[in-house]
Amino acid sequence: DLHRAMSTFARMDAVLITAVNGVAAGAGFSLGVSGDLVLAAESASFTMAYTKAGLSPDGGASYVLPRLVGLRRAQDLMITNRVLKASEALAWGLVTEVVPDAELPQWLEALAAKVAAGARGSNSAVKKLLLSTYSAGYEAQLEHEARHIAGNASSPDGREGIAAFLGKRAPEFS
Repeated sequence: DLHRAMSTFARMDAVLITAVNGVAAGAGFSLGVSGDLVLAAESASFTMAYTKAGLSPDGGASYVLPRLVGLRRAQDLMITNRVLKASEALAWGLVTEVVPDAELPQWLEALAAKVAAGARGSNSAVKKLLLSTYSAGYEAQLEHEARHIAGNASSPDGREGIAAFLGKRAPEFS
C-alpha cells in the first residue's frame, strides 16, 4: 500500500506539499521528503533508521534520495542512520524550507494557497517533466517540454496567463 501511494503521489497532477513536524524516520522519512514542496519545523529531524532495525529502505527512498542528495550522502543516510536536523536537511536539499515550529501550520496554509492560485496544468507539467528528466535523453526531454508548453499555451489557463502577462496584471487561473 505504501508503494502504491508513493507512486500515486509522484505521478498525480496535483502538487504534493509535505510538512515534517517531529522525527521523520523510516517510511516517515521517505514520505516526508517525497513532496514536491517540503516544509520542516525547526525542531524536525530526519533519519532512515532501516538498517538499525535490520531492514532495507522502502517507500521510494532508494530512488528519491540519490536524486535529492547524491549517491554518497544517500549511502551515508541509509547505512549509518545519520540523524539530520532540519537545518541540515535544508542544506542537503531534502526540504524546501525550514520554519519556526509554531508557524508551521500557517506556512503550510500560505504555501498551499499560493500553489492553489497557480495554473494546475502548468504544475502538472512540471511534475511530469521532472519525473522524466533522469530517464529521458536530452532530445527526448526537449520533445516532452515542447509538448507540455504547447498544451499549456493553448489551455484556458495558458491563454489567461499570457493575457495577464501582456496586460501587466495578476492572472486569474481556473
